[in-house]
This record gives sequence, C-alpha cells and structure tokens, in this order.
Amino acid sequence: MLKQLLAITTILISTNVYAIPKNFIEEQTSVYNLDEIHSYVHTPTQMSIKWVENKDKLATFCLGVRTPTTDNTGVNHIIEHTVFTGSKKFPSGTLFFDANANFPHTYMNAQTAADYTLYPFQTPYEESFYGLLEVYLDSVFNPNMLNSPHSFYEESFYFDPNTDKYGGVVYNEMKGANSQLGRILYRNIRKTVYEGTHYQNDSGGDVAEIPKLTYQQFVDTYKSYYYPQNMMIALYGDLDINDTLKIIDTYLLDAEGDASATAIAVNTSPTLKYTDTELTYSTEEQDAYVIKSFVMPDKMDAIKMIELDLWLNTYVINPNSQFRRNLKTRGIEQIEIFKDQELVNPIYSIIVSKVNPEEITHVRTIIDEELAALFDGPEDILLEQDVIRQLKLELANEEMNISRGLDITHTMVSNWVHDVDQMSYYTTHKYIEHLSDVDEIAGSEIFRQAQCVNINLMPSNDAAPANPLEIAAIDQDQWTNIVTSMREWQKTYDQKVLEPTELKKMIIGYDIKKREHEHQDIDYSLYYADTNLLTTELYLNTSHIPQEELPHLFLYSFLLQEAGREMTPFKGILNSKIVAFEDEEEYRPYQKIEIVTDNETNQTELLQEVQQYLKGKDEHWHSMQIEKIISKFYSEFQNDIITTLMQLTNGTGSGAKRYLYEAHYPFYKFALECKKGMQPNYIEKTFEVANKLAPTEDSSVAIIGDKSEVKHTYRSWKAFIKENMLHDVQEQDYNFKVISKDSVYYKKGQVDYLLYNYDTKKDFVDGQDYLLAAFATKNYLQPEIRIKKGAYGSGMQIKFPNTISIYTYRDPHYKSSVDIINDMPQMLDVENIEEKLLLAKSEAISDFQAQFGLLGADTKKASIAHTMSLMDVETDFLKHTQKEIAKLDADDLRAEMENLTEIINDSKKGVCIKK
Repeated sequence: MLKQLLAITTILISTNVYAIPKNFIEEQTSVYNLDEIHSYVHTPTQMSIKWVENKDKLATFCLGVRTPTTDNTGVNHIIEHTVFTGSKKFPSGTLFFDANANFPHTYMNAQTAADYTLYPFQTPYEESFYGLLEVYLDSVFNPNMLNSPHSFYEESFYFDPNTDKYGGVVYNEMKGANSQLGRILYRNIRKTVYEGTHYQNDSGGDVAEIPKLTYQQFVDTYKSYYYPQNMMIALYGDLDINDTLKIIDTYLLDAEGDASATAIAVNTSPTLKYTDTELTYSTEEQDAYVIKSFVMPDKMDAIKMIELDLWLNTYVINPNSQFRRNLKTRGIEQIEIFKDQELVNPIYSIIVSKVNPEEITHVRTIIDEELAALFDGPEDILLEQDVIRQLKLELANEEMNISRGLDITHTMVSNWVHDVDQMSYYTTHKYIEHLSDVDEIAGSEIFRQAQCVNINLMPSNDAAPANPLEIAAIDQDQWTNIVTSMREWQKTYDQKVLEPTELKKMIIGYDIKKREHEHQDIDYSLYYADTNLLTTELYLNTSHIPQEELPHLFLYSFLLQEAGREMTPFKGILNSKIVAFEDEEEYRPYQKIEIVTDNETNQTELLQEVQQYLKGKDEHWHSMQIEKIISKFYSEFQNDIITTLMQLTNGTGSGAKRYLYEAHYPFYKFALECKKGMQPNYIEKTFEVANKLAPTEDSSVAIIGDKSEVKHTYRSWKAFIKENMLHDVQEQDYNFKVISKDSVYYKKGQVDYLLYNYDTKKDFVDGQDYLLAAFATKNYLQPEIRIKKGAYGSGMQIKFPNTISIYTYRDPHYKSSVDIINDMPQMLDVENIEEKLLLAKSEAISDFQAQFGLLGADTKKASIAHTMSLMDVETDFLKHTQKEIAKLDADDLRAEMENLTEIINDSKKGVCIKK
C-alpha cells in the first residue's frame, strides 16, 4: 500500500504579501493545486481566519462558534435562529428572509451541531457577498435579541391564549425532527456512548425541555459563547481579502471584550458506561433495531480515518463483501452503517433494521459470529480496487461540485472546533489521488481496537407528552401580555432595512457551450463543461409501453440502478428513473439513464454490462429489491413529507403529473403485491418489458464533459444507438383513473403538513407567477403562519412548467392554516406595495435562478438545459422571464393577485396529520 504521502507545500510568511489591515498578521500559506490557503490571526482577539484563495467565483463565508450543548432546551439552536431576527444595523424581525430575498446566492443558512454553531453562505456576486457579510456579522455580534425578548419567544416557545395554541419555530421544528427515525437512531447512540457528557444532550432541543428555557438563560448562554476568541472564520474563493478583513476587523474590535479570553474546550472522551443496553422509541411500528456501535480510539488523524473507511467500505459495507454475503445467506439482508465522525473518538454503528423483537438474540449472534470471522477472512484484491476506483470517481465529482467551497470551509471550522488538522480536506484528497491499494491490516487493526456497545432499540407506545404549560418557565397568566407585546414587535420590526439589489445586475442565462446533432431521428446534445468527469444522459422514450405494463417498467428502472450499484468491477455510476415532460402540445414519458464515469471508460459498454449483470440475478435477489422498494417508499413518506404530498396530489391531475403518480403510490402497491405473491411471474414480465426498452424516435442523448472526450463519446453512443434502434413502435394511449378527492396521510407525530397544488393551465408559468409567489410568501404566508403560528416553514412556490404550490411545514395545526390561506385573497396587504415590490422582485429572480441551476456547476446547468430541450423550451426563456419579472409594476402584481381565489379554490390539497 502507498505509504508515502505527498506533502502540501507550506510557506512561512515573514512579510505580508497582501495589504491586509494592520490588526491581522498572516502566519503561513499552504498550496494545493490551484488553491492557496492563507492563515491569518487577528492580533487584538487572537481569532483565527483562513482564506482559500482561488479563481472560483462562488465566494464562501463560514463563521463557527464553539457551543457545547449543556442541556436539552435547544438553547444554542434557538440562538442560531434568533440572531437573524434583527440586529443593530439591520433592525428587521424578518432579517434572514429579507437578506435571503435581496442577495442572490447559492447557499444561505445556519446550523447547530452538538458542540458548534455554523453560519455559512455562498454567492458568486461581489455585491451580494459583502451585503451578506455585513448581515451575518452584525447579526452574530450585535443581535437585537439581547435587548428585547420578543424574538426569543417567537423562535423558542410561547402559548397564545387567544387561539389556545402553542407556538415557537424551534419548538415545532423539533416536534417533527425528533419523530424521524434517522435522528432517533443517532440520538440514542450518542446518549449511550457519551452519557454524562455534553454529547448526551440534544443540540436541537427536546420538546419536553424547550418550554423550560428562560430568556435570561438564553441571553447568558449567548454571552458565554459568542465572543471572538471562541470563534473562527473560513473564507473561500476569488474575493478582495483586504476589503473583507477590514469589515471583519470592525466587528471584532467592537466585540473584543476580555482580551485574555480563550476558546472553550469541547472535546471529551466517551464514558462508555454500558456495553449492552436496551432503549425504547415511540413509533407506530412493532419492529426493533439492533445496533452495534464501535467507538474508535482517539488520535485518529485524517489518514487513519481514510484507511479505516477504505477497509470498512471493502470488507463490511460493500454488498459484494464476504461479510455481507454471509449475512444474506443467514437471513440478514439489509444493514446500515452509520458514521459519527465529528468527534475525537469517531463512532461507527452497524444497524439491523426492522427486527422482530423475539429474534434480537438470534440476530446479535449472527452479527457477532460474522464479525469474528471477518478478521480471519482472505484479502480481496479485486474488491479493494473496486472501492478505490469508486472513491476516486466520487472525489473527482466532489472537486467539481458547486458546494466545494462550503465543504472546505465547513471542514476547516469543524476541525478547529475539535482541535484536529484544519487541512484534512486537502490531506485526504491528496492521499486518495495517489492511492493504489487498501491497507487491510491497518484498517482492521484500528477496528479491532474499537470498544463495542450493543444497543437494542425497542418499540414503545409512550404516554402523551406532558402539557407544555405545566413545565414552561412562564406562568400561564403571563402569556397574554407576552404574546400581545410580541405581536406588536412583529408589526414594528417588519420594515425595510436593506437596499434592494440592482435587478439588471442579477439577470443571467446559461453560459455553457453546446452543440446539437440529429442522427436517425435521435437528438444529441453535446455540452462542453469544466469537469474531469464524463456524464451521459440517455432518455429512452417509453410511450410505447402499454398501460398495464407500466409497473414492470418502473420496477425495471429501479432494478437497473440497483444492479449498477453492486456490479463489480466498478467502472462508473449508473442512475435510472422514470420521468415525464410536458411541452405545448402533449407529454412524453422516458426512462432516464444517467452514467457518470472518468474519461477512460466506455459508457456504452458499461450500460450493456449492467444490463447483462441484471439478467443473471436470481429470484431471491429480486425479492430483496422488492423489500428495498417498500422500505425506501416508507422512508420517503416519513422524511420528505411535502414531496410525498406533492406526489399524492398528482393523482388528481392529468398529463405528466398523472403519469408520474403511477410511478409513486400505485407502484408501491404493486411492490406490496409482488411481496405477497399476488403478482405471479413478475420477474419474467419485467424482463419482457425490458426487451422493449431501446432507443426510438423522440429519444434523446446529452453528453457533458471535456470537449474532446464529449466528441469521442458521441461517436460511441451514435454507433450503439444505430445497432440497438427500435423502429415502427406504436405509441400507447393511457387512460388513468383520475382521483377526485384530496389526499390525507396519517403519521404519528405532533405537527402537521399542508400542501395546495394548483395547475395553472398554462403551457409554462411566467414572470407574474414567480413575482406573486415571492410577494405572497414574504408579506402574508411567512408572517401569518411561520411567525404568528410558529410553524417551521410556509410559503408559495412555483414549479416549472405549470404548477403553483402553497405549503406549511411542521405546522402546529393545519386547520387554522387552511383558514389563513383561504383568507389570503382578502388579507394580503398591498399597503406600500411599491416599496415591497422591489424586494419581491429580487426574491422572485433568485428563486427562478435556483430552480434552473443558473448559479450551479456546469454539469447541473447542462442537465437542466437538456431537460428544457425535451420540453421544447428555448434557453432564451431564462433571461426573458427574469427581465419580465424586473419590468413588472404594481398594477401587474395587483392583476395577478386577482387569481389567488382561483388558485386556492381549485388546488388539489394534501395534508399530513397525526392519527
């Protein structure tokens, strides 16, 4: 195995290369390919700042604060929300949403982890970068929440005596979050391994504890953590470092405080009080979860982590490993590996899902026996090479990804928090680039040293949660005054504090180079992108598949993707899904096959190899894929509820929407029938449908990559399609039963979700639709539902080509939201409409750009451009719509608002509520 790590070049700086402000010194620079990493120290506060200098226009800012979680009140999470509810320079209670609308960006958020809070944003526009920089710094260092408790109650917890409802954005967010299975598993592992430390606490907040938090505790916690010596900033991209540091310096000097203060130490060792324990979780299910957590030894540097990950990916996680094959033979088909890596002692957990409680001992015995045999097993060179090839492909994709700046700055801040190598992103990438084989001895030895903790997570029907008023820190008779005062504050601070971005500077289109060809009635689109990868999108027209065979089409698409994931040797990534697109006259369904490889791989051969590999799978393998479909569907229902409601309401639509509904809930029912034996010969019938899947007229190919490689691959696909072309296929008529009723999804939980889905009846939505959605969201839905009700989210969205949606997310009570939405045509405030219009235009253009990936990577732009071509939409539509939004006036908006009643009344509704 390669042991010689090529070092990153490090240069110690004695004189400043850049004219940085006098309060900063540059300690060193490090060079990695085209990145030059500068390390600065702000001398008055000793705060650390890093800048990754390169030519990337996606400038990124990331500020981190060490915030260990000392209880379950969610105080750090609530601070993260509340700092953006107005600051000294920007006194608007809706500051986050104002900035989100006003400054175009590719990412803008904040997040709370167990021991740190992160404040990142990313934008390609210089004006937006400095605008957001001021908003973030002023919010973090000078929040108005310290002078007034109103935003604290708005974001944490309150009781409204007028409606007899509980509010609080974080309170309702955590009601939903803590019912998600993934979070339940994560929290139970952390609590067991780290009992007695700050890691046992819930950084998001426990709904049974959030009401206990007092305003004074909230303020005291902020003051305990939010000072420069306890913070770090990471910057990335092509920016003016002198101007950036000047702005940062201003805020640091104002907040200097105690110059002798130091950063809080967050690292702590696991207590490991238990080697075997049984816990319960509240669920509708009757299944248990068997968890084996392995707590790694400390002093795990980046290279040891890579060696361990490679070994685990090869010999434990990989479905083709002997370990996984043995488990399948003994009846354990599906396991998950959960990695908790942002700790000095990382935790790897093997999780067996949906176990009959009576079989826990049997399952544990099998896992233990196979783990024992694992260390004595033979070396698998072919599988090792497979894992390395896959990792290198993922690495190349990561380097080209739009989120690269966010990933690097996040890693730097997280590593600073945990006192480990802040350059680990580069250390690991350089190591992987030159990796030739897996050191199975090093990886297995690290795993052998781990301490094992066994957890049985059992289903439980817990009693109803405690009445929040009984545990709240506020006496019940005080809530009337608190809520009245909070409502007045919400009105007062909903004011303009940002100068709108100049709209003409925002308008952009696709800048990717494209060539089009047609051969044998097949459209070829060649996109020349800045990437080291090669991507082909093959859209096979499936309109000739009879209606009764559609479930088998959907199944084959899923099976092809799963076969691609496990086929060895690994040569590339193959994804497959069913899509349908509308144009001005009709809709057309496709099987979309996406293949991502390096430039050396023949993609047509890869597709044929995966198809052939799938044909060789036995009946048992297919039955396990049916189980995966059912499990995947259940998981998506649980964790992505708004998308679920969107899919369900498609059943009331027509055209492409109705077709896609068939690939959702009806397909799930088909999978259940296959499992129960009600679909005999489903495997044979699926492959009969597969034999009909080949290029036909109206199929389409897009190839994305380096110019020379794209041209070479184009010739390969042209030859492949010529050989496999189907002619004289008969397009089918589909007569789906239209569902007339609204959709209701019952889920155990304490919050609701609501969706209105409206078909505009237009060929394509236009600028007025986007403007109305942005205006209604900012000036009605967010104030009335998110802020006043305390729902986690609400808004109005446009979905191309012709859908308008209104939604509420983690809503304390959907029925009151229905009333609020029904009142919107009469209650939407048009006072000062001219002033509000500019901000709405900026947000509408930003939303439009995000939907069409205009600020994204070349590969994403090319993929969306290809989709548009399948819908017969010219790329001129992009700039035209943005210009249309910019030119609209108040009268245009008022005219569009007259359609609100129809939008609301004619929408198909979906709701997720508790039983």
